[in-house]
Amino acid sequence: MKPHQHRRLNIALTVLVAGVFLSLGLLQLRPENTQAVQASCGEPATAYAGGTSFTDETAREVAAVHAAACAGDYDALIPFVPDAPSAGWTAADIVKQWRQEDPAGVKLRAAARVLEKPGIGGQGGLTFCQPDTGLIAFSRGTSDIKPGLGIMQFPRWGHLVDCPG
Repeated sequence: MKPHQHRRLNIALTVLVAGVFLSLGLLQLRPENTQAVQASCGEPATAYAGGTSFTDETAREVAAVHAAACAGDYDALIPFVPDAPSAGWTAADIVKQWRQEDPAGVKLRAAARVLEKPGIGGQGGLTFCQPDTGLIAFSRGTSDIKPGLGIMQFPRWGHLVDCPG
């Protein structure tokens, strides 16, 4: 066979294999993680892993962050995010950065799912964690920093989130 015939055969085989994979659903031209944020979610957690209910204030905060995540509304998170004065960042700056890193809302969907499982309480605050989905932590705050949504971490590059406990 001549080189140009090999090339044509390779192209034909590639198209054929791709067609079979597409028809079987093994290949998607548009990955799922680029779809819009889902419109509905489950219910946010209202208790710690041990079964103790959150305080009303904590339950309201978790529910509000969960609702923002379900709606794909990064701006609705701003009231719950403390400023980082040592870094020179306001809550709005932090949320803007999150939005730029995740314009399709994939991380917000993950955050909503994480907040639907019971949390773990500790001296530092309340943590929700699923190694394959993400970690959300609400800090109790310090004398310098108001309490609030302090950490949102998600698995990346094949590495799971390191959950406490």
